[in-house]
Amino acid sequence: MVSLTFYGGVKEIGGNKILLQDGDTKIFLDFGMNFNEHSKYFTEYMPPRKSSCITDLMSLGLLPNIKGIYRRDYCKHMGISDQEENGIDGVLISHAHMDHIGYIHFLRKDIPIYVSPETKAIMDMFTETGAGGYTEFSDVKPSFELIPLKSGEGFKRRTSRDGTEKRDIRVFEFNKPFKVGDLDVTAYRVDHSLPGATAFVINTSKGGLVYTGDLRFHGRHKQWSHDFVKNATKAEPTFMITEGTRITQKEARTEEYVQEESGKVIKGKKGLVIANFPIRDSERLLTFYNTAVENNRKLIIEVRQAIMLDLLSKYGVNNLPKSDDKNILIFYPKKSWGLVGREDFTNEQIEQDYSSWEKGFLNCKNIITAPEIAKNQDKYIMFMNYFQLNNLLDIKPKNAIHIRSICEPFNESMELDQERINNWLKLFGMYPEHKIHSSGHASGPAIFDMIETIKPKVLFPIHTEMPGKFRHLSMKVKMIKEGKTYKI
Repeated sequence: MVSLTFYGGVKEIGGNKILLQDGDTKIFLDFGMNFNEHSKYFTEYMPPRKSSCITDLMSLGLLPNIKGIYRRDYCKHMGISDQEENGIDGVLISHAHMDHIGYIHFLRKDIPIYVSPETKAIMDMFTETGAGGYTEFSDVKPSFELIPLKSGEGFKRRTSRDGTEKRDIRVFEFNKPFKVGDLDVTAYRVDHSLPGATAFVINTSKGGLVYTGDLRFHGRHKQWSHDFVKNATKAEPTFMITEGTRITQKEARTEEYVQEESGKVIKGKKGLVIANFPIRDSERLLTFYNTAVENNRKLIIEVRQAIMLDLLSKYGVNNLPKSDDKNILIFYPKKSWGLVGREDFTNEQIEQDYSSWEKGFLNCKNIITAPEIAKNQDKYIMFMNYFQLNNLLDIKPKNAIHIRSICEPFNESMELDQERINNWLKLFGMYPEHKIHSSGHASGPAIFDMIETIKPKVLFPIHTEMPGKFRHLSMKVKMIKEGKTYKI
């Protein structure tokens, strides 16, 4: 018997957690966080209580109550029983957006996590820069354990300084079948707003299953998505799980559009250009890098982006600039004592302002500080998101412009954030902003064309608020209920 149970992504954007069972084999397709549901109860400053995080999230319906899949250190501390046997054979990750990987932190470290090379790089970045959040995607810091003191008698609490443990991360090759339990799986590249995005074709005992993950047909690498459709069509799948984020949208602006329009806005401008785009969107970073070079400017990025570029290079991505590129500068903002750029303090004293992961580039030749930016504002395009806007007080931009290259606010929290952004922009004469964006998700016509080309017998639309828009298609379309098991 083959069955599918959807624990997330149902009538909502993201939060995909799909359990596939075929005989004795059980695998999850993604294990993500649903932002809307999560933000009903938590914020960045009021996260789930660590001492009871799994039971709290289960109580709120954010984590499925399934035996044998959650971290043993957490379960033991929280009094969760029946966790001794591994409950699943693995997790297939489509890509490293939080709505697809955000709850991996809570999974047992011995559960195999199957990822693309680029996804591994981004998960490593999260782990390296997580600063104590629920982002232990690659390495695990054992918690709630007492260990012997190094000298004398007694015990102490174990901390990250006492060492971390590796998750069972397995990096697959695209277009080459691999086994997960008794299932044959093939991963295919697709184009999305994050490197390493993957769609899967899985051979089950009841026929082929196609899982699209998130994809588009209008990015720089649209051919990847078209090639996936060809391979999925050849598989003659019995059933298909598809995303439908923008199912009601008919148009899809391209990445080339973003570069061209940004160039038009920037051309001839004498002030600083500030660009807000998704911090891990390497394609958008490349777009603004190209735009900067074309306009005799340099692109200023933040430390996490520098780490990402170097990790992606390590895992074989060669179409992006590296952190030491001559047209890249790495911004170091004031932290704590605000000593960066001061010559009357030692390097060691300055480094104490920063977390361990932030210190790696401090002595590089291509770092830049706010006073240095202020002196030559017409020389740069600067990445700056919501969390960095207070640096404008040091830069004091004049004749500057702000390019918004992210999606529009889609919940109350994001709308409040946008109000604050607008206040900063008005303060420095950058309002209204220029809105130039290309979505990471396919348009409705492109999604429908993909489905009718692949022609599954049964379709499960997820990652969409409007599954009813799929009813007119030629195959059987399931209107999914969260937590319900569908037997194939």
